[in-house]
Amino acid sequence: MTTATAAARLRVSQRQIQRLVRSGEVPARRTAGDAWVLDALAVNSLARSRPSRGRPWSTEVAWGALWMLSGLEAAWVDARTRSRLSNRLEGMDAADVVHACRRRADVVRCRVSESFVDDLRSTLVKSGNSAAEQFGLAGDTMRVEGYCGLAAWPGIRSTYHLAEDERGNATIRLTTFTDVLASPGAAMPKAVVAVDLAESYEARERSAGLRALQELLA
Repeated sequence: MTTATAAARLRVSQRQIQRLVRSGEVPARRTAGDAWVLDALAVNSLARSRPSRGRPWSTEVAWGALWMLSGLEAAWVDARTRSRLSNRLEGMDAADVVHACRRRADVVRCRVSESFVDDLRSTLVKSGNSAAEQFGLAGDTMRVEGYCGLAAWPGIRSTYHLAEDERGNATIRLTTFTDVLASPGAAMPKAVVAVDLAESYEARERSAGLRALQELLA
């Protein structure tokens, strides 16, 4: 998909599309003619979950909101911000939350050998497809999805010979805000798992994630 087509699909400027590419939110590559070509599946997924206005929250606020939706105390958020967040969440729907929390982590999609799948999963804090059983979905045993600290990423990538692949079987979210990372192999709180499912390229997972988020908001 060209930048012009993506801009029309997302109802934003081409300059904003370039910012999304630079941030890694929309995967893209350059053609031989030095033009950007964007992954259409990723653009369409973003379009389905992206409200027409409003900026995403900061990393700390996004994590605070997901902790609150999960019924947990976000110790890093002050009382005033918690109160404002609570009021904001009351007026939001599931798609609003997905958009608002986009800055919680950077997403890297990779290809991992099936022989390393279980070991890689035990290295990450599980989320999305790898923790979907709590929402009645059977996780794909040959897929891996979870979080790790940004500083740990180079070692993980090297150990498991990960190759970036937008259609790969490993979705890894990298965060510098390590306060939210539990022990490797544990699962993220419900709202985090739900928002990750809601960003999936798979329609069944997106629907389950949005439905779970809506129930948590209620």
